[in-house]
Amino acid sequence: MSNASSPIDGIPVKPIIAIGIVLILILLGKSMYQVVPVGYVGVTTLFGKVTDDHYPAGLKFPVNPLLKWSMFDIRQKSHMETAEVPTQDLLQTKMEISIQYRLNPIHAPKILEDTGSMEDMLRIHLVPKLRSVMREQGKSIPQAQDFFLEETQSTLQVNMKAALVEFIEPMGMEIQAVLIRDITLPIKIAKAIEDKKEAEQAVE
Repeated sequence: MSNASSPIDGIPVKPIIAIGIVLILILLGKSMYQVVPVGYVGVTTLFGKVTDDHYPAGLKFPVNPLLKWSMFDIRQKSHMETAEVPTQDLLQTKMEISIQYRLNPIHAPKILEDTGSMEDMLRIHLVPKLRSVMREQGKSIPQAQDFFLEETQSTLQVNMKAALVEFIEPMGMEIQAVLIRDITLPIKIAKAIEDKKEAEQAVE
């Protein structure tokens, strides 16, 4: 009676099996594990369908070799936006706004399924909403020169953040801060302010 250890054509069976297993592991090795980089979260799809799980940074082993992996950066990021903002006096003031945000890792699978990448989230959802909010908040200001009032800037930042949080945080993007970086008044207002300063200096 033959057994697993009997030779085949002079070659023992057990070494053949061992060599076969090693070859299979080498061929499948890279698909059996996945490394999620620091500061990222991994999302998987199987046969075109997004799975419900999200994977924090680290080594994942073993994994289904049929999974397709997408990586989302969950570190804090900043976006600068510049827009012409109208005030009640019908003048256009140029505002530069900085938004600090990050992705909520729990929502990463939903973002991949509904929108795509974080770049898509920024382009499709955050930027258009931010521009709209900037224009709407500008309409609450009586005169363009009021932009330089500390109280006005503080109110603008609070109101813009609240509007963005309400709109985009349910989609998976956390808004951490809205900051006014720069304000450029309409030319005629800026000139009037400069003329006034020069007149005051001449009197002094």
